[in-house]
Amino acid sequence: MADATPIEEEYLERIYRFEEAGKKRVKTTALAKDLKISPASVTEMISGSLSRKELVDYKPYKGVKLTEKGRRIASSLIRKHRLAEKLLVDVVGVKWDDAHQEACKLEHALSEDVVDKIDDALGKPESCPHGNVIPDSKGNVKPDNSTSLTNLEPPQTVEVTRISNEETEILNQLCSLGILPGVKLKLVQKTPLDGPVLVDLGKCQIALGHDIAKLIRVRPA
Repeated sequence: MADATPIEEEYLERIYRFEEAGKKRVKTTALAKDLKISPASVTEMISGSLSRKELVDYKPYKGVKLTEKGRRIASSLIRKHRLAEKLLVDVVGVKWDDAHQEACKLEHALSEDVVDKIDDALGKPESCPHGNVIPDSKGNVKPDNSTSLTNLEPPQTVEVTRISNEETEILNQLCSLGILPGVKLKLVQKTPLDGPVLVDLGKCQIALGHDIAKLIRVRPA
């Protein structure tokens, strides 16, 4: 991890998450929105130290992607983060929707040796409490056969596999609705032009905003 500062690591981790969601290159505007900073600050970082250290491949007006070196660092951080979440939820008893923020505090401090011991102690879990895949010690990840709820056409019944965005506000909302990995729901209706998505949870029907619905990854039940 000596190749990147904590701030640079945060950028690499965010880019990794975009790539994990299927983005080949991440626009600076999207990254700025995710980091809640100005696009100019993002451009300065990715065209500056991250590019000089060969951690990213940046093309103006086209976006940024991780280099092999940058991906190694990012996948290690993601591994630490998601194993920390698993430890906090399964062992410590931290709430499902609070684990992400707590894991953010731990990921930069954990050594590789400690993370490997946590992995062994937890039985080498394949995913975090939110369903997202945990990279192995070499950065490898198992293929993800899920798709966004918004990519499907109603009516069909699906199982929630993961929540791709782990921000506390989003997790709180989904947790309060009972939409968690392993839950089955029926896609009832989609509104045109990225409007709300209607789902049936068995006891009730809920209209989800498009921005929330697209973060819910599912597979056929």
